[in-house]
Amino acid sequence: MKLSPDSRPHSWGAFFLWTPPAAALLHMAASVLDRPRAFAQPAELLLPQAVTLVLAVLAGLGVYLFLGLPLSRRLDPGPLELTLGGAIVLLFGLLQPIEALGGSLPAIHTPILWTLLLGLCLSLLGVAYLGGQRLAASPLGNALLRSFLFCLPWGAAALVPVAWWANYRAEGLVGLLGLALLGALGLAAWVALARRGGPRSFASLAVLYVLVLGAPALAPWLRKAPAPGRGEVAAGLPRSVILLTVDTLRPDFLSGREAGVATPAIDSLLADSVVFENARSAAPWTKPALATILTGLSPLVHGTTSKRVRLPEEIETLAETLRGKGYRTGGLGFNVHLEPLFNFHQGFDDYAFPARMDYGIGLGVKLLRRWKPDRYPELFPSTEAIGDAAVDWIERQEGAFFLWVHILDPHWPYAPPAHFVDEAPPRHGLGLFWGDPDTVTNVQAGRQHVGDEDREWVRELYRGEIRYADENIGRILDLLREKGLYDDSLIVFASDHGEEFWEHGNYEHGHTLFDEVLRVPLAFKLPGKGPGRTSDHPVSTESLTPTIADLVGEARPERYSSPSLRPYWEGPEPEPEALLATGTFYHGEKVMLLFDGRWKFIEEWDTKRRYLYDLETDPEELVSLAASRPDLV
Repeated sequence: MKLSPDSRPHSWGAFFLWTPPAAALLHMAASVLDRPRAFAQPAELLLPQAVTLVLAVLAGLGVYLFLGLPLSRRLDPGPLELTLGGAIVLLFGLLQPIEALGGSLPAIHTPILWTLLLGLCLSLLGVAYLGGQRLAASPLGNALLRSFLFCLPWGAAALVPVAWWANYRAEGLVGLLGLALLGALGLAAWVALARRGGPRSFASLAVLYVLVLGAPALAPWLRKAPAPGRGEVAAGLPRSVILLTVDTLRPDFLSGREAGVATPAIDSLLADSVVFENARSAAPWTKPALATILTGLSPLVHGTTSKRVRLPEEIETLAETLRGKGYRTGGLGFNVHLEPLFNFHQGFDDYAFPARMDYGIGLGVKLLRRWKPDRYPELFPSTEAIGDAAVDWIERQEGAFFLWVHILDPHWPYAPPAHFVDEAPPRHGLGLFWGDPDTVTNVQAGRQHVGDEDREWVRELYRGEIRYADENIGRILDLLREKGLYDDSLIVFASDHGEEFWEHGNYEHGHTLFDEVLRVPLAFKLPGKGPGRTSDHPVSTESLTPTIADLVGEARPERYSSPSLRPYWEGPEPEPEALLATGTFYHGEKVMLLFDGRWKFIEEWDTKRRYLYDLETDPEELVSLAASRPDLV
């Protein structure tokens, strides 16, 4: 390949072979950094990439027709090709970061600023052309340019897995070095191919890009549909076990409570269940809380208490226990902390977190959403989509099964469908969405004040999301009743943690151990429909797995750090055990101990501050008795 006027067609052929794929792949790498969880399956990664590649080809064609051909009559095509192609690649690569930073960048309104920006871009293009012209004038420079054109697509392609790995597996240094070595070997092979030049090199590149473009069409065909479940369990065991967890759900927002809303589906389940009115989570945010629920171990034991840490493989999960008893196991829902990356899929035959494909937020996805918004929605998956996936999974089962469904709502941002909201916003500008990450961060840090009326509107949006979750829980329960599974099933209902609404001057969750964050609903609908009962004894979600294991004949108290709750409905209620909670996400580690059913002790491990509350006389935890009761401390 000669980057000179006497090989003009050859040079512009190279332009189309390196510019669009490099632009599309660089854009995809930026998208992976912005939303890595969206690229868990080949179709999720390749379909948006193929569409982006088509857009890049069209952009390259436009630049070629309107700029490349006219300018190449006066300028050397090699350096010109490098300049225009580089501009396209840079534009595609920067689109995603610019969009992500859009809220932080000052708006450009004046014609003077636009003129200066355009002048700067043209100046950079001119410098790039002159530099490319000087390089192309020498044999060494010509070889460097040729290698650069061939290597850039490969380098951009290598950035995609590197970006994904760096975001999620940064602690895996050996794996990262292995990935870098693989990329270096591929780059060396690409350089060797580039040095050969000629039509064969172009043909090999063209075949590769066609395969990349066609791979999304092959991905669904290559992916097997999940086989129907054929679980077989011993006689006397529940026909099915269903664990329903609702993220960020406070029990006092359910029907009949102080701030309650109508939740008919949940009410019908609780009416048939043993309900623990005084249950608390073992942790104030999702990852350690759900790790405890699925293992029966304290956060101090399983250690899954930070953003990147994985659930240890040597710990037996609830799904592994039930699969060992013959149940077909499935888990589905949506929360970034529960994805297979963090080993929460351990023991599941089918595991879908997210419950449906998430194609990310790149340029190709935007076009897909305009084409078919129902298939590629903006927010994915919704609570309704999780309900759809759960109904579909149950319909396909032909034997005994265990299904865990985790519904993200009412976790912020609060964006319930309009018909689930009973009130009107208190002022203009407040709509059916509240809680973008910047707002939550600013409210937590005290940089943004939320008035009383706005706070009540935030609570109403939260209540709307509870109604939305309840409707889809109702769809699952109705299907179980229609299939004759409800009566013979063990159904457990719980939340991972609650939510703060400024009770102690704070908002959200993860940073305190007050009861507005730790109090959660917990109920067991036992096989055989009958009237429910309630217990006021304090218990922990740490007992959920030991209880289910006990009910399926796997009572092994030595494996768990909390006891089974079975005695609470089969005999005299035992004396309440001390409850422990820990694993905070923000502002230093804390630990909570609840003992004698009334005394609540909190210690901040970094500051050594200690708090003691008597919940019988001070249920809102407003007055610490740590100084006056050193004996209890």
